[in-house]
Amino acid sequence: MNRKQLPDLLKGLAAFFMVQVHITELFIDDAGRESLLGKISLFCGGPFAAIVFMLVMGYFIAKNKKTPAENMVRGAKIFLLGFLLNIGLNFHLMLKVMFADWQPNLLEYIFGVDILYLAGMSIIILSLLKFFKKGQSWIALLLIIAVSGLTGFMNGRLAGIGQNYILPFIAGNYSWSYFPLFPWLAYPLTGFLFAVQEERIRQFVTHQKTISVISIFLIGLMVLAFSRSAIETTIQLPLYYHHTFTYFIWASGFVLLWILLVQLVSKYASDTRLSKFICWTGKNITLFYAVQWLLIGNVATAIYRTQSIDRFLYYLIGIFALTVLFTFLLGKIKIRII
Repeated sequence: MNRKQLPDLLKGLAAFFMVQVHITELFIDDAGRESLLGKISLFCGGPFAAIVFMLVMGYFIAKNKKTPAENMVRGAKIFLLGFLLNIGLNFHLMLKVMFADWQPNLLEYIFGVDILYLAGMSIIILSLLKFFKKGQSWIALLLIIAVSGLTGFMNGRLAGIGQNYILPFIAGNYSWSYFPLFPWLAYPLTGFLFAVQEERIRQFVTHQKTISVISIFLIGLMVLAFSRSAIETTIQLPLYYHHTFTYFIWASGFVLLWILLVQLVSKYASDTRLSKFICWTGKNITLFYAVQWLLIGNVATAIYRTQSIDRFLYYLIGIFALTVLFTFLLGKIKIRII
């Protein structure tokens, strides 16, 4: 499949936003996270990062020419990678448990439902969807509505069941469940649906420019009208990780506007070094993501939420530069992750 620049740009930008929000979440103290800069960082780590990444992933799963079985195997590998990455990023913590008598529940860290677990499960589900030769769009749409609409119900049903390491992959407000299938599966499904209907959508936009412009304007008004409550949801991480239908609608509209903006800018800056660098990051996002978590996770064990916000930029530059360096070097020696 020939890669398009826009998806790689979006993934590359998502990678940057992921790094900066992980630093804020794990390095910066309470006062820093409550500051204006801290809140901006937390917000930028929301719709610009994981949501965009999952939308683009769903798009590529729909577009690739692999068989459903091949995609399912890839999904299983990414799920396993999520398990190995959780061990790697918590290695320093494990040493503290073994030799310094720390008492955290390591299973909550190893089975913490991070985005690679979600990506693996989502790819497997989307691969099953590709078995249907007809009606893919309708099935995807119904699943989007069901997943996003039933998240609140599922969270309530699975709440309070106790120490469980299977249910957090599905739903429930577990503290170690960051990207459960409810509601997060709705985003790769949306990317998948767009990919299946892409040609029709483009034809509609081409022939119905006035309706398209009005629709974008109305979406912008909706995003603006509900932005205050949506921002509050984004920066309060438990609410963000387990958001429900109204936030999904807002985030979908917000990300659509973001994608259109990136597309517009890329038309005038597609050949710049910065654009090429961002695309390179997007193409290598799985390796990039793993490297940044190995660095951030192990450093966080030593300085967890003790750093003032005025040190944020130093950590961001340092971690980002090291991640780029290691990703580049590992790529040169043909180290690939999925």
